[in-house]
Amino acid sequence: MNDTAVAESPDMAVHQQAEATLRRAAATADAKLKQAEVDADAKLRQAEVPAEAMLHQAAVEAEATLQQAEQEQREVFERFFALSMDMMCISTPDGYFTRVNPCFDVLGHSRDELLLLRQTRDLVHPDDRAATQAAYDGLALGSPAIRIENRYRCKDGSYRWLSWASSRDSSGAVYSMARDVTDAKRSHDVLHRAKQAAEGASHEFESFSYSVAHDLRAPLRSIDNFSQALLADHVEKLDVTGRKYLNFIVDASHYMAQLVDDLLGLTRVTRNVMRFENADLSQLARAAITRLQARQPARRVTVTIQDGLADKGDHRLLAIVLDNLLGNAWKFTENREDARIDFGATIENGHPTYVMRDNGAGFDMALASNLFGVFQRLHSDTEFGGTGVGLATVQRIIVRHRGRIWAEASVGHGATFYFTLHEPAQVLSAAPPAPPS
Repeated sequence: MNDTAVAESPDMAVHQQAEATLRRAAATADAKLKQAEVDADAKLRQAEVPAEAMLHQAAVEAEATLQQAEQEQREVFERFFALSMDMMCISTPDGYFTRVNPCFDVLGHSRDELLLLRQTRDLVHPDDRAATQAAYDGLALGSPAIRIENRYRCKDGSYRWLSWASSRDSSGAVYSMARDVTDAKRSHDVLHRAKQAAEGASHEFESFSYSVAHDLRAPLRSIDNFSQALLADHVEKLDVTGRKYLNFIVDASHYMAQLVDDLLGLTRVTRNVMRFENADLSQLARAAITRLQARQPARRVTVTIQDGLADKGDHRLLAIVLDNLLGNAWKFTENREDARIDFGATIENGHPTYVMRDNGAGFDMALASNLFGVFQRLHSDTEFGGTGVGLATVQRIIVRHRGRIWAEASVGHGATFYFTLHEPAQVLSAAPPAPPS
C-alpha cells in the first residue's frame, strides 16, 4: 500500500499545478477582459462627444439654411408685393386686412386706414355686398379660388370697379389680387349705349325707308299707267321729241319702281326673323342659273357648280345671296363669247369659304371700298343696268349669318367673290382675309 501512495503523489502534484496555472490564466483573461471593457467604454465616450457636436452643428447649419431660404422667400414676396401693378392684399378669415400693397393707394385711403377697417367688405358697394359675401363663403367652404367683380368705395365717396381673384391657405388667411377695371367698364358701357343708339337709328332708318318706298309705289304706278295711256291713245299727237321724252318718263318710272322694290327687299332682309335650317347651296345656285337661262335662252354661258355645297342658314335669304351674285356674274359676262361662271368652295382651317368666279368685265380694285354700299355702282348705266342695291343686300344677309364677304377683280378679267357663314367672333373682328389660294 505504501508503494501505491508514493506512486500517485507526483500525478496529483501535476494536476494541482495545472489547476493553479488555469486559475492564473483565467484571472489574467478576466482582468484583460475588464480592462478591454473599460478601454472600450472610454473610447465610446470619447467618440460620442464629437458625434454629438457634429450632429448639433449639422442641426444649427440646417436651421440657418432654412432661415436663409425663408428670408429669401420673404424678400422675393416683398419685392413682388411692392412692385406689382395690381392690387395685392392679405386678410384674416373674418375679413380684416393684414397687408396691402401700394396699388391700393388708388382708393385714396392710406394703408394704415385700410388696416384699421372694421371689415374689408365695409368698402364694398351696398348693391354688391351680398354677391361678394356669397363668394367668400364659398371660399371658406372649400372652393380653391374665387373670381368676382365689385365696386369699392374710395375715400372721396366715389366707387371704382375691381376684378378680384382670391384663395385661402391652410391657416385660413385669404390672399387676394385685384385689378382696377373701372375704365374698361366705362368704355364697355359707352360702347353698349352707342351700339343701342346705332341699332335704334338703324331700325328707325329701315322703318322710314320701308314706309317711303312703300308709299312711292302708288304714285309710280300712276305715272307709269298714264304714260302708257299716252303712248297707246295719244302718241300720234306728239312729235318725235315728245315721244322721246315720254319714253324717258316710262323708262324712268320703271327704273324707279325697280329701285323701290330693291329698297323694300333690302329692308326686309334686316326686319324679318331668320329661320336656320339645312340649306343646299348647290341646288339654290342651279335654280338661280335656270331662271337666268329662261330669261335669256339664246345666251351660251359655261356654268360649273360644285356638288354637295350645304350649310346652315335661312333658306330664303341664302337664295337671295346666290340670285344676286350669280345674276351679277351673268350680267357682267354678257359681252364675252366664252362666258364662264364657277361656284364652289375651299376649306380654310376646317371652315368653308364659298367662291363665285366669273371672267366678265371685272372692276377696278381701287373702287372696292364702295362695292357693298347702297346705290354704289362701279359701272355706268350705258355699260350695265342695275340699281346698286343688290350687293348691299347680299352683305347684310351674310352679316346676319355671322359671316364675311369680300372680292378681288381686275378690269376686263372678271371678278371673284368670297363669302363665309357662321365664323367665330375673333375671326369676324380680324382684318379682312387674303383670298384663298
